[in-house]
Amino acid sequence: MSSTHSSQPSRDSLLLPSSSTAVEDHVEEEQAVKSLLLRHRSPLHRLEGARIRTDTAAHVRHAVPVDDDDDDDDDEPGSCWWQWLQKRKSLATKQACKDYWKQILPCQQCLNKDYSLVTLRKDVVAGVTVAVMSVPLSMSYARLAGLPAYFGLYSMLLAPCIYPIFASSRQLAVGPAALVSLLVSAGLPPILQEEGLLDVSSPEYLSRYTQLAIQCSFLVGLINLGMGLLRLGFITQFLSRALISGFCSGAAVIIATSQVKYLFGYNIKSSSRFQDLIKGLVDGISQWNWKTFLMGSLSIVILLSLKRFSQISPKLKWIRPVGPFLVSILAIVLVFTLDLDERGVPIVDTIPKGLPSVTVNLWTPLSMKLWLPVISMVIVGFVQSIAIAKRLAYNHNYEIDSSQELIALGMANLVGGAFQSYPVTGALGQSAANDDSGAQTGLASVVTAAVVLLVLLFLTPVFEKMPLCVLAAIVISFVLSMFDHTEAIYLFKVHRFDFLVWLVAFFGTLFLGVEFGLAIAVAASLLIVIYESVYPHTAVLGRLPGTSLYRNVKQYPNAERYDGLVIIRLDVPLYFANAQNIRDKVRKYKRAAEDELAELNAGGVKYIILDLSPVSHIDTTALHVLEDMYLTQKALGVQICFCNPGIAVMKRLVMSGISDLVGRDHFFPAVLDAVLWCLDDMDQHGEADPELPVDDDLENSGPEQETPKDVEISCEQDD
Repeated sequence: MSSTHSSQPSRDSLLLPSSSTAVEDHVEEEQAVKSLLLRHRSPLHRLEGARIRTDTAAHVRHAVPVDDDDDDDDDEPGSCWWQWLQKRKSLATKQACKDYWKQILPCQQCLNKDYSLVTLRKDVVAGVTVAVMSVPLSMSYARLAGLPAYFGLYSMLLAPCIYPIFASSRQLAVGPAALVSLLVSAGLPPILQEEGLLDVSSPEYLSRYTQLAIQCSFLVGLINLGMGLLRLGFITQFLSRALISGFCSGAAVIIATSQVKYLFGYNIKSSSRFQDLIKGLVDGISQWNWKTFLMGSLSIVILLSLKRFSQISPKLKWIRPVGPFLVSILAIVLVFTLDLDERGVPIVDTIPKGLPSVTVNLWTPLSMKLWLPVISMVIVGFVQSIAIAKRLAYNHNYEIDSSQELIALGMANLVGGAFQSYPVTGALGQSAANDDSGAQTGLASVVTAAVVLLVLLFLTPVFEKMPLCVLAAIVISFVLSMFDHTEAIYLFKVHRFDFLVWLVAFFGTLFLGVEFGLAIAVAASLLIVIYESVYPHTAVLGRLPGTSLYRNVKQYPNAERYDGLVIIRLDVPLYFANAQNIRDKVRKYKRAAEDELAELNAGGVKYIILDLSPVSHIDTTALHVLEDMYLTQKALGVQICFCNPGIAVMKRLVMSGISDLVGRDHFFPAVLDAVLWCLDDMDQHGEADPELPVDDDLENSGPEQETPKDVEISCEQDD
């Protein structure tokens, strides 16, 4: 074979002067040519394009590489398991201990020699900012979870210190979150009711409730850690954006409605169903307290106004994270000066001074009824964390490891559960404030924990005067942004099926409760995955006029199709779930083509060409289906041809004997090769339409094609 570059001038020859000139002229000419090459396409590029057009016009058919050996791919253990084991052992011995510890403790990559005083200053500023925001917010979320307000402070003490050690995310801030807090308040009361604890104000009820919350933290940490070690971080990919958005929107309405009781000034029965909360609010409306309603409503207005101002100008970004702190200080000052706690405005009342106590002894005995709410917390917490972490990583141009995030969340919850913490996860508001404040590493979270420690040691008497209606206002103002109505409008315009999924998740969460709503969302997500897998996309192809490209005839109605041929592209891996459906679709396409040919009185289908380019995997069930389909069609006088199977797929076809059954000459590297072969074969067997003239120029164009011979194949997998 002649070299493809033999007729092309070299780049150096293009830069040489055509005649002998002075050195200065040569340099100027060389610079001029170089600048011309920068402004326009290089002549080499144009020559290469012309060569490609000439070469493709020849249209030489190549063989589909096959390998008759039984060796499996290098990247999977099979009959050559010993070589596979030796390769893995070699990789393990070559891996340095330093790199291993960097993988286990990603924080080392941040706190290296490049860490400067400037970076430290940014982390400190971000940590203090998040702490100012998190102190009132964590207390509010603890109340949402049905726990004393100080549990929120305890949850912000150790978890933010442990998470950055193991996490791959540098800006994610962990702590109490609205969704997880709602799941705690929805999952624990039914367990206490089954245990006979009905009086929510009794010390026994509160003691048992806090023990279950601590056990939830322990179990959530244990499950997250186990999933991380097993590298199961990919499971979040099974939950679509539409499902998550619908669930979060429904949960936002539930959270906001559950906090209205603090604005109205009276207590109602806890529930995670919208209709029950509305009924409780209506039944107790006679106890409405105008003082708490006025203070809470003004707090919401102030918080939303500050949030709006922060969005107007980048210079006012700092207002949003400090908004809850400013409102809290204002409310505390009013309580101190006007004695509002003695005038019918409920306050936090008691926050123990000092560090949390050790609660490892409360981990047992475990209640088996905790598993359902705990699994809900794991799913929601991890999905929320990974979504926030991916967005932050994208903004800062680095990658995160989902499984490593599971390990980090697991360790944070395990350690937190040993010191009076309830389940924590990545918090949206705190993470946004952390990023906006310039956090560079996880050290910012450690600074946040240090500030919370100072509050627990010295400022607990101050925050004891925090009105409950203000805590509720903080929660309501933050969860309003969780109602993703813009996503619902987008889905309605772009994809009605996804919009239907959004509605199912939203109304399921709203009226059936967060746990059932989450179960419905997960079930719907799995059904979508199963549906898309069992009923994959396939297409009938035709040739675009003037090209050698074959495309979907539905997308390109002017694409040419040929009598006697049906070209079908299979767009998914073939395995047991979709193999039968693929066979049914091939039958349907063949039947439709035969009906069209019958109307034209043009004979029947003689060839079925299967384009396997998108097929990356095939299992034994699909192999049996292909074999049965080939034998069935062969008995009907129809030949099946295969185009461009990948290395892994072709090896399975060879190992199963299908390639020998079909014939090696019926495997083609491109659809065009298969079409030309089938048309020539029909001509040789008298299948051509006698009324159509044969163009001698077309018949004699191109080199004579020979039956391809087998060649060796590389054991490397497709990319």
